[in-house]
Amino acid sequence: MGRGEPIIGLLASDMRFGNKVKEVASTLGVGVKHVLSLDELPLSIRVVIAEKREGVDDQRRIILYKDDYDSIEELVERASEIAVGELRYRLAAAAIDPGKSIGVAYILNHRVIRTKRYGIIEGLLDDLSRFMKSHSRAEKKYVLIGATSNPENAKVIARKIMRALYGEGVIIKLVDESNTSKGLIPRMRGMSKDEYSALILSLRNILKLR
Repeated sequence: MGRGEPIIGLLASDMRFGNKVKEVASTLGVGVKHVLSLDELPLSIRVVIAEKREGVDDQRRIILYKDDYDSIEELVERASEIAVGELRYRLAAAAIDPGKSIGVAYILNHRVIRTKRYGIIEGLLDDLSRFMKSHSRAEKKYVLIGATSNPENAKVIARKIMRALYGEGVIIKLVDESNTSKGLIPRMRGMSKDEYSALILSLRNILKLR
């Protein structure tokens, strides 16, 4: 953990769960102090991730339970948001490549924190809604939709997203996705073509969202 790096606490006996939390936190630039007892945590760490079976009882800290979240990513994002302070998330965005399946790159503060592929639009709408609500205090919120290869499909997706995110203060933009299948960085193992295109789309547009 680097000097000055925000840190979240992790109380977990499940090492696989602990390693996943650390992996997600690292993409957010947040450190993790993994302990087996709250007594091992310094009081400066004010948010802790735990499982309800651990029987946590600490009135001095904010405890976030794995059991209350749909995914580890969502859980760690929320813990990180508390650790760094809500206002430090200046930007929350999602870049969407509407290919044969829908590839999405999720972005916080100009960091791509994860990518995901969707077979149906409903799954995307649910995740987008949760993501934007989780980061409702971000100064700027965007959804970028690649619209070059199939403009009409992009417009249909945009309308559905507008309805799903109505009232959340999210700006939805149709953007040029030319050559997003050929990026400047290699595609990671296990990443689909649509996820990769969404990643490149986000990287091409990310600096414009300052």
